[in-house]
Amino acid sequence: PPLSTSGNADHLLAPRSLSPPDQNPLPRQRHGMLFRSAVFYASLACLLALAATLDKKVVHVPGFPESPLFSHAVISGGTIYVAGTVGVNMTSVRDGRPTLCAGGIKAETACAFAMIGEVLKAAGPGTTLDNILDCTVFVGDLARDYAPLNEAYTKIFPKAPPARAAFGAKGLALNAAAEFKCVAAL
Repeated sequence: PPLSTSGNADHLLAPRSLSPPDQNPLPRQRHGMLFRSAVFYASLACLLALAATLDKKVVHVPGFPESPLFSHAVISGGTIYVAGTVGVNMTSVRDGRPTLCAGGIKAETACAFAMIGEVLKAAGPGTTLDNILDCTVFVGDLARDYAPLNEAYTKIFPKAPPARAAFGAKGLALNAAAEFKCVAAL
């Protein structure tokens, strides 16, 4: 097939013709080079994925309960991935579980970010809420709680807030009004 002039690589996927070598637009050496390049980039992707898993460091916060289901945070590649956090009072425990901070979504939001701040501090010295790059918010009742959530959130991040997405979600842990999942720079 003739070489494409449209700037795309469709000609690289076309079947080879049985024409003599001097008329073939993609000589055998070029096919071998393309194959070796593909193998190189696939190998590089595998090595990068392996390096990311070797770089994984689990963060444990002193005084926070441990769980076999999740880590408080994980650090990889200079990024801190904080586990989903609800606004609980770590000093008030009922039936072996911490209780939600009293006062509804505003209080739970403040408590959740106080806990996230502790996780970030445990992840690295000097790491604070200002290091948060992205926050995903799961809200139990968007219609009722979205405005008060935003009120509390803007007090926590009065300027330069992180990127954010908010979703309605039923059945949050401990029947919380909201849960926050954050990604921060180390």
